[in-house]
Amino acid sequence: MKRLASMLILLPLMACLSCNTNNGHATTEEHADTVKTVPFNFHAWSKALKVIEKPIDIYSLEDVTNNPGPFAAGGFKKISAGILSRSKSYMAIIAWCETNEKESGSVTLLLTYTPDGKEIARQEIGREKQETREDESNYLHKWPEMNNDSIVLVKEIWYTVRKGGDDTGENKARMKQYKINQRGEVTVIPQETESFDAFTGRFNVLTTPLNITMPDLAQLKPLSLLTPYFDFSDVLYFNDIRFYHYGKIPLPGKRIYLLYAAAQMYGDEAERDSTVQLIAYTSDGKETGRVRLNGIYASEGLYDASKNAAIAADGTISVTEESNEDQMGDVFYFTSMVSDKVIYRPDAEGKLVRELKAREYNSSDFSTANLKEMLVSRRKDADKPDTELDQPLFTIPQEKNIYVRVHVYDNGQEQLVELYTVDAELHVLDHHVIYNTLKKVSYEKASAKDKTTVEGESDPDPDKKTLLKGPATIRLKDKILQITPEGKFRE
Repeated sequence: MKRLASMLILLPLMACLSCNTNNGHATTEEHADTVKTVPFNFHAWSKALKVIEKPIDIYSLEDVTNNPGPFAAGGFKKISAGILSRSKSYMAIIAWCETNEKESGSVTLLLTYTPDGKEIARQEIGREKQETREDESNYLHKWPEMNNDSIVLVKEIWYTVRKGGDDTGENKARMKQYKINQRGEVTVIPQETESFDAFTGRFNVLTTPLNITMPDLAQLKPLSLLTPYFDFSDVLYFNDIRFYHYGKIPLPGKRIYLLYAAAQMYGDEAERDSTVQLIAYTSDGKETGRVRLNGIYASEGLYDASKNAAIAADGTISVTEESNEDQMGDVFYFTSMVSDKVIYRPDAEGKLVRELKAREYNSSDFSTANLKEMLVSRRKDADKPDTELDQPLFTIPQEKNIYVRVHVYDNGQEQLVELYTVDAELHVLDHHVIYNTLKKVSYEKASAKDKTTVEGESDPDPDKKTLLKGPATIRLKDKILQITPEGKFRE
């Protein structure tokens, strides 16, 4: 997704836990036995625990720091625990242990006990830690998701920041599933190992040309979360991940498109609409590109959308991609949308090459009447507002980018509002007046100037830095403008 980095929650710096343990009942997974326990009164301790409501929120577990039970010798800063499930043969308990202030980390365990208090199994299902070396810092965020009593889905993200490197760093992700059997034993559910040909057999063949519509999910086969042929990194922070086998489109050269449909998903501060996701593969199942064909992703007031997607017989994908990420600033604010008409073409290796055919900036409430109201409000709300104000609208990606901005001159009696363009060296290329009441002040004095820098102006995302091969358009409530490749306005 366009803003995968923004979906990743940068976690507090957490140091690695290191505790000596000796438990013969631990499973064989990594970190299965990481917390030292001591003899304790199982019945008294477990009696104080409450049954956890589902879906489980680790941070809502009962605080048992003053009654630590098996973790009395762990030296933990805080301990929380709760009962996941109980049966005649076992009791399953979730425990979250926060380390001391110097280590500043945590570990989450799934523990199972016999009715008489003998430990059957333990499995690490969550951890926060940081490892710092000379040239890089590695962070691990691992957490469980549980919607029933016997299956635990564990999600992991590693985040690496290298010294002197890109601030966004690198990330990797995976999911594992654990099952509690009737005897209380905890086992890992293995990842699927079937061939890619067998996997593609789950998809029905789609004919092209194809216009994308949202299928009936109830009629589709669910996608296994343990398949090796789908990377779930983009959606790991969403709850209740549900994808389905939509269809396949074979291409020349033993390449293939697989289309997945996804149900609506929610995260803590984000929402993903029902979508169709296309992934391009080589004949042996290696992913070479992906495109979201429809649906909306929204997070904290920002959203991007895909719509009007179609797939031609030769594999060319056309789609409209919209985003409100490029907004005017807090002082001069109108809701807006940047809409890109995009083509993706598969190259000889199967990679999807993005071509930007048209870009349109759309603001339905950017009008002369609203401008007048905004200028009056701006004078009322500020003691001494700046006489001049420049804010970005959007970028036209070319060999040398063109930046489209809005400039406001307002001395309290006379106002000028204009759109203008600047090149990569910040030279003004053209002006277009939207609103002008200048009388005593000359236009030359009030208009936008060269070398004006604007906070928040940026190039397109690195993974989508595609040059515009067609028109750039500004669509306001009462005006439509085109911007030429030279940065000139045309009504």
